[in-house]
Parts: sequence; structure tokens; C-alpha cells
Amino acid sequence: MFKIGSQGTFETLPDFAMTIYKGDTAAVEERIKEGVDLDAPISLSKYIALPPLELALITNQKKIVELFVENGVNLNMKGKPAILTAARYGGEEVIRYLHQKGAKLTGLNKVKSSAYDEAYYGNKKNIPVLNELGLNIRKYGGKTLRTAVSDHDMKTIQFLLDEGVDINYNEPDMVYPYRATPLTVAARNNNMKMVQFLVEQGADVTIQEKDGERAYTIAVSQKNDEMADYLKAREPKEFHDLSNKLHALKPYKLPKELVHFLNEGPRRLELPDNESGIKYVEFFSLLDTVEMKMGRQKSLRLSADVDQYSHIHLVWNPSKKLVGFVDIEHQEYANLGTFDAFIGEPVPFIEAILN
Repeated sequence: MFKIGSQGTFETLPDFAMTIYKGDTAAVEERIKEGVDLDAPISLSKYIALPPLELALITNQKKIVELFVENGVNLNMKGKPAILTAARYGGEEVIRYLHQKGAKLTGLNKVKSSAYDEAYYGNKKNIPVLNELGLNIRKYGGKTLRTAVSDHDMKTIQFLLDEGVDINYNEPDMVYPYRATPLTVAARNNNMKMVQFLVEQGADVTIQEKDGERAYTIAVSQKNDEMADYLKAREPKEFHDLSNKLHALKPYKLPKELVHFLNEGPRRLELPDNESGIKYVEFFSLLDTVEMKMGRQKSLRLSADVDQYSHIHLVWNPSKKLVGFVDIEHQEYANLGTFDAFIGEPVPFIEAILN
């Protein structure tokens, strides 16, 4: 069996891949003389094919890497730049060598990860090396910072912040398409110590994610009273002033019954046994409701927690004057009915969401 980094374990390898894996420089030189295409991927399995240089870098065959470079291998292949593989699997020596030979530091892979991201997942000691070589850490380090916050990796976080990485970085990616900041990531992880640390370092508590969530409303949804109180005390007072909130919500045309329900409570709606298995829905107070938008649909998020379904939110549709629901995970929206009808007999509406 042959282990090749994160690509997996293989029972057999093609001849050329085997010579690379074993570091057989003589055999590799012979293949080069025969005219092998050094940029053509080698098929390792039905779904995995690696360029020869990537295979050599993953298996730490430095002599083979040098042979490929000397014979004109493409160091900056689109989607598979050499510096990313070196940052993840190699050490300082190979990174400096490739950079000296023309490997660009700024390359990204197909999921837009930078060399900093790859170094974080592989060899974190390469992060300061890349910074020293000139890879703009303020431009490319934000995604890595957000990941480090999720992992509670204080050493990496402190280094990145000391080097000027934006503590409020919130660009979307495959993991955080909703534009999370390091602070909202920490809040969603219920990591009180990290929340406090980031706030003390200057994180902006008012920044909203794509769907209107901010760190405070996340803490409320998670029923983390300590965190919610901490963040509330650091938000502008007008965020928690009822008259200001009512003025802001005028365009939503909320019925008096809904306003009373959200203001006076009880805001936990217990549900009898039903096919959905959902036992309760907890609602925000009126002050904590979240303005959100999906596509062109503007709505006001009412629910703080739908039992078992954190990606489903009950909302108010101002244009139809109806209660609806948003499925964040699948990016779906649908109307349910009037508030009076919903609150009078909620179970059929809840079951309709799942059906």
C-alpha cells in the first residue's frame, strides 16, 4: 500500500508514479529523456490524477523536484500551483527553492485557497516563511485567520493579527458562504473565551453576516446568555432601544398580534407530538429579530431556534403579510400563512416545512 498525503492510500501505482514515489532519480531521468510530458497528470485511480511535480512534492522527493524544475516543468499550473503543494507538504528549503526558480507565491487552487491556507492545513511553520518571502499576508491571510479561530489555534491567530491581518475578514468561501467574520465564527462555536479575545483585539461586534446575523443574535440563538450579555454591552445602545427598533421595522407592517407576541412572550412555542419530530420553536424578542434577504425576498427573521433544524428560520414576509420559512442550507423560501393561523395551530405549518 502506498500512502500519498491527503490523496489516499493506493494498492498499486503506475510505473512513472512509482519511480517518483521511490525517489529513483535515474529512472526519472530516463523517462525525461524519452520525452515524458512533465505537466500531464498521472492517473492514480478512477478519480485521482496528479501532475508529476505535485506527486514529488507530496512525497517529499526533493531530488526529483529539482529534476523536474531543471527540465522546465510548469511551476504555476492553473489550479495547481507548485507553491501551494510545497506549503502544505514541504519545508522551508523547498519553498525557497521553488520561489527562487519562479514559482509564484500568489497562486490559488480551485477552491481559492492560498499558500497560507495550505500551510495552515499542512505545515504551519511555513506561514512565516511565506510572509518573509513577500506573500501579502494582509491580502491572503484572512481566510486562514477565520479557520484558526474556528480551531482555537491561538498561536496562529496571534501571529496573523500581529502581522496586520484584518480581524473582521468576512469574504465568502465554500465553508463560509454567508460571509462570517472570525467573531461570528467564535460565537457560533459557543467559544466565549475566543469571543472575548477577539473583541479585546478590536473585532467589530456590529458586522452582520449575509443573512443579517451578528455575533449577538447568534449568541441569543445558541441560548448562551453570558455571551449575549457580553456582546450586548458592547453594541451601540440604539440597537437595543425599542422605539428605535419599532421605527426601523415600520416597513415590515407587523400585525399588532405579532408585535405583542414578540414583546410579551412566552416566546417558546411547545409543540405536541407530530410527524416532524420538532418539539418546540423559540422566537426572538422583537428587539432581537433579524432583517434578512434571500435573493430579492426581504424578510424579518422571527425564530431563534427551530428544534433539530438550525438551518430553518421562521420569518415574516412584509410584501405578503404572511409568516414564511427560510431554509439557509438549501437557499429556499416559502410562505406558510397568516400569523393568527400559524399561532392558532402551528403543527400543520411546521410539518409543511419538512414536506
